[in-house]
Amino acid sequence: MKFCMNFGDTNFIGVANAKEYHSFVDEDWELDQLLNHFGSEMKKGNVLVCQMTEEGIERSWNVEVKIGTESDIDTYFRKATGYINVTNHQLYLVDYDCLTMAAQFEDQLVPDENCSKYRIDIKNGMYKLELIQFYNVDKNEYTGNDRTDLLLNFIKVEHVEETVNEVFWCTY
Repeated sequence: MKFCMNFGDTNFIGVANAKEYHSFVDEDWELDQLLNHFGSEMKKGNVLVCQMTEEGIERSWNVEVKIGTESDIDTYFRKATGYINVTNHQLYLVDYDCLTMAAQFEDQLVPDENCSKYRIDIKNGMYKLELIQFYNVDKNEYTGNDRTDLLLNFIKVEHVEETVNEVFWCTY
């Protein structure tokens, strides 16, 4: 499955369980509040969020999704691993616009209209998710794969080994 995220603010990209993710934070949230909220929801397995750039560069991202076994890829820009729970046979790729609007307004949900087209159909259960970034947007260079910017590799698991509670690659 491949997606091109070509609309919205992609400084942060996430994978969300729309049914379980509690998106609202506050009408006047501050960045620290939002990042803490993401961390709390990541620990619950409802969302995984990555900071894609340190320079604030917005761009279209070519995202490949694989479901199966762990990757044997050893050349990449950076890699993170987290866990996400699937409860409605689907997950969504979401961008920063989607996440922040839902954080600010109680009647805005994840996914928004734009991100609803980034639906990942997947069986229910707990998944270990490898997020492998090949493209370093800040330096405009690829490492290991120049056809995919970000690979999301889902591996179904019976139990969670270690949970994360902070945004991947976050510099704030």
